[in-house]
Amino acid sequence: MREKSITRREFVKQAGQIAAATPLFALGAAAAPAAPVRRRYAVVGTGERACFMWGGDLVKRYGDVVEFAGLCDINPKRVGAAKAIMGVDCPTFTSFDEMCDRVKPDVVIVTTVDAFHSGYIVNALDRGIDVITEKPMVIDETQCQSVLDAEKRNHRKIVVTFNLRYPPKHQKIKELLLSGEIGRVISVDFNWYLDVSHGADYFRRWHRLKSRSGSLWVHKATHHFDLINWWLGADPVSVVADGRLGCYGRNGAFRSTHCRACPHTSQCRFFYDMTPDTTRMKLYAGCEDTDGYHRDGCVFREDVDIYDTMTALVKYSNDVTMTYSLNAFMPFEGYRVAFNGERGRLEVRDYQAQPWAVQDEADIHLTTSFGQRRIIDVPKAQGEHGGGDDRLRDLMFGTIEVPEYMRIPDSRAGAMSCLVGIAARKSIEEKRPIRIGDLVRL
Repeated sequence: MREKSITRREFVKQAGQIAAATPLFALGAAAAPAAPVRRRYAVVGTGERACFMWGGDLVKRYGDVVEFAGLCDINPKRVGAAKAIMGVDCPTFTSFDEMCDRVKPDVVIVTTVDAFHSGYIVNALDRGIDVITEKPMVIDETQCQSVLDAEKRNHRKIVVTFNLRYPPKHQKIKELLLSGEIGRVISVDFNWYLDVSHGADYFRRWHRLKSRSGSLWVHKATHHFDLINWWLGADPVSVVADGRLGCYGRNGAFRSTHCRACPHTSQCRFFYDMTPDTTRMKLYAGCEDTDGYHRDGCVFREDVDIYDTMTALVKYSNDVTMTYSLNAFMPFEGYRVAFNGERGRLEVRDYQAQPWAVQDEADIHLTTSFGQRRIIDVPKAQGEHGGGDDRLRDLMFGTIEVPEYMRIPDSRAGAMSCLVGIAARKSIEEKRPIRIGDLVRL
């Protein structure tokens, strides 16, 4: 049965996101008599995600509740370029501590390289500052415990920005499962496909190193594991996994440092010409003499140590078993997921990029046992990530009503999604199944 819609103020209270009558993340309530509270936001890590998800558009859309207090990046050129791209009027810093001391933000938005999320999150919490963090919240179990402990001892709150919960099609899947039409879910088949454009891009950048990203098990798959955790309404219990590097890295016949300096451009099917992208040229090429970071790095560099081929078996607290795979060199992009229930099967084929025409962005079919197969209408939305970016920001900063099951993801959601990927990586490295409960104390 679908749960009732609640007012924004009621929703925020239920989600534990406010103290007294003041919205924690400037979440205004249409039904609330009080005026919206304008809070001061600081951003650490000023790459593309910061510029376009958490940049000047926030002020345009939510200026009554959002004020930019500061921008911080370890690269002074990049933070200056980002400020110009964002179109915001606030000071810039290369020191996080200096920024917090000087501008005293109410909320810090963490959009750095994944490996550094936990340090900034803990620092902010210990200063009494609330945190919004991009996924993944952390990249290993030690970082995870550190973040959870800091949140508890400081009585502050963390929002993890799982935008993939918020495309209308994903909400529809959640509602179909809640309806009980296929009965109790017994198993899930989940296959994610990254194509030779998007998938390869992770091997060009800092994501190619486990020490920076935790591998795609954490950086990318944490999105997918959060979806499953949320769709099932259950916690992961154990993981056994396998993975290999089969296409990129040392598998290449030739290599260079980055595409603009490569002598093999005519031979390489992964050659990427970044020069027409004015934003990337400003944010990255124009700043690389400071930190040596190449946004168009060679996908065949021998230091690549993450996997491009991954499979896992995950067991859940409600006795559901999920088989999962991710391949990062496919000729198309998207996913398939199927929920096998005691009374039927819910199947989804999502299209994100493919060399053929599709009528809809996803196909959803529901087949009942001893019954018929029917096509489910797929709701559509405009914007990045199937409309998920805008819907998440509207929920955090705007005035919308939501069902309780659409609540803002918190640190527990962030931990549970990361821990599946962390356990999968450890399972491969240690050649054994990993229990989630052995990794952290929740």
